[in-house]
This record gives sequence, C-alpha cells and structure tokens, in this order.
Amino acid sequence: MRKATNYHPHFGDDRVLEVLKNPDAVYLSEGGRGNLIFRQGEDIVVTKGAGAGAGDVITGYGPSGIKGESGVKALGGNVDDPGAPITHDDIVNGRIPDGGGGTLPAAKQIR
Repeated sequence: MRKATNYHPHFGDDRVLEVLKNPDAVYLSEGGRGNLIFRQGEDIVVTKGAGAGAGDVITGYGPSGIKGESGVKALGGNVDDPGAPITHDDIVNGRIPDGGGGTLPAAKQIR
C-alpha cells in the first residue's frame, strides 16, 4: 500500500487494506482530481486519482475508526468518538464532510 504524503486514515492500516482488497463498491470522484473511493460497509478509503501519486491512499473514514481532529472539525464531538457511518447516498450526493468546512465532491459508482 502506498501512502500519500498527507496520509491520515481514521482507522489502522489493516482496516485500510481490508477495504481496498474487498470493497462492496468503488466510486470515481467528480472533483477535479478524480479520486477513487472504496466502500466496505459504512467505511470508506480515499485514494488519489490520475496523475502524480495515482493510487496513493489519502484517508479513510467510518465507524471502524475514530473521528480524529478532522472529524471533530466536521462533525463535532470528541477525537476518540467513533467515526460517522458513510453510506452509498452520502458518496454519490457529495455529503461527506471534509474537515475543512466543505464536503468531498460527489462520486459515481463504477463498481
């Protein structure tokens, strides 16, 4: 597994690899970078899209991990609280808070 320089998943590397190896669905972000989002259950892993670093893991969210600093900024609560569940509808409708006051771009399911 290659990690982006800003790698910051909210659960361990073992869970990241599990989601990447056996996703329930894969999505292509409609944002300018074309990131890929892998979903297993209510957890997601986001990787870089085309270009430099393509395929590098950026982050992971979901109830298998903790909110962390960015999750608290996006959702409130405490850093050690469980992460929020991420659904198919959240992904395709661009409703995943990004911790910077916005949301991840909507994505189309490709698998």
